Amino acid sequence: MAKKKVAVIGSGIAGSGIAVLLAHSGDYEVDLYEKNKLIGGRFASYDREGFRLDVGCHMVGNCDKGPIGEILKLVDQPDAVRWQYLETGASHFNYKGTDLLFPREIEKLGFTDDEIQKILQFYVETLSIPEDQYDEYDKVNMLEQIEKYIKNDRARTIFGFISGLCFVTHDYETPVGEWARCNKEMRVKEAVGYPIGGTGAIPEAYVRIMEEQGGRMHLVTPIKRILVEDKVAKGVELKDGTTRQCDIIISNAGLKPTVESLVGRRHYSKEFLEKVDGYEYSLCAAALKVALDEPFIENKTMVLYFGTDDLYTREEEVEGGMIPETMEVLMVPILSNIDPTSCPEGRQLLIAGAGVGSKAVDISPEDRKKWEQAFINGLEVLFPGVSRHIMWTSYTSPSDIENLFGEDGNVIGIAQKLGQVGENRPPIKDPEIKNLYHCSADSGMHGIGGELAADSALRLFEMLM
Repeated sequence: MAKKKVAVIGSGIAGSGIAVLLAHSGDYEVDLYEKNKLIGGRFASYDREGFRLDVGCHMVGNCDKGPIGEILKLVDQPDAVRWQYLETGASHFNYKGTDLLFPREIEKLGFTDDEIQKILQFYVETLSIPEDQYDEYDKVNMLEQIEKYIKNDRARTIFGFISGLCFVTHDYETPVGEWARCNKEMRVKEAVGYPIGGTGAIPEAYVRIMEEQGGRMHLVTPIKRILVEDKVAKGVELKDGTTRQCDIIISNAGLKPTVESLVGRRHYSKEFLEKVDGYEYSLCAAALKVALDEPFIENKTMVLYFGTDDLYTREEEVEGGMIPETMEVLMVPILSNIDPTSCPEGRQLLIAGAGVGSKAVDISPEDRKKWEQAFINGLEVLFPGVSRHIMWTSYTSPSDIENLFGEDGNVIGIAQKLGQVGENRPPIKDPEIKNLYHCSADSGMHGIGGELAADSALRLFEMLM
């Protein structure tokens, strides 16, 4: 029997993941198209002066024990990516300059004994929600949930911060069921960590295995459009005008860009377009990559910093155009303490990331410098004296992400907000165009970041096989 011809558009975790799964099955002839020169989309990595830098994501919730690792197991190469878990006790909260382990040292946050008991009760009971109640709790937001136990700006800031880290959403739109599901999974598996060689090591491994199984990778090959005749996807047209006929087209470009640009709105019903238009993206984030001239930070691999008791006032100010003098909420993985291969010997690499609004906006060179300095000032609070050791920095703004991937410069894709989780996620199988499938974080059912995308690949593979 002849193999079915498949065109996969985009080499992010979901695109490269489904490509390797189909190539390995032996039933499909796979061509994977990537418009950029790097493999991996938001999970791509690149080199600068001996440092290995990631385009986007930095930590993975469940490493080899989650859906990303499951793809490697299904293609019989479970060890194709090496992982480094975060060591217990090496990940710290920092509250206004004070280090603490959370929730073990919650008393250092200045709560009364009664407040601590209420917070711990909220935390334990929310993580203990039975699985058969997740869907019902997906109708409740995290702000409502915590205020059942305690109304306190500092408590809200802590758990709003965690919601932002997981889903890049506000607490008042984060579903409790999805929060509990994902956080419980991480606590049970205890496999939060990082791929040796950068996040790009994951899609690069997928592509290498795909090519070993006969699949073809086409870098710097943008797709102009998906060819559709009588509601059937027939193939793809490259930017240079070349057309290639296919039996199946799988888009890793995201639901909205696929419908809007690759297929075209004229091929869809008004009802479906209204549904597509109604989906909302996650928030935007920025990151400052920092190269240090020596291993200045010892015995820590991750610091979660908040220097304010009122996260949401700060967010509203930023949404209004204010550039803070000092970033007061940061996620800071010290990558070279996790993966020594990420930088030259005798140097250090760290990343400072933070949410900075709901949509990418163009910023002037002067404002870009102000943002960079705000991140550096935040790092100086965490690690006094670190500024003296900076060799160089590389700032990634939402507009940079917008230029690479579109989608308003958001971090994940269609957000895991109320009404957009579980069965309310976008469909994998296009409901109106035959032979077209959507495979990205948009169509993943559950998970955090890249794991949401890997979930989409696994579900599509099961559907096609």
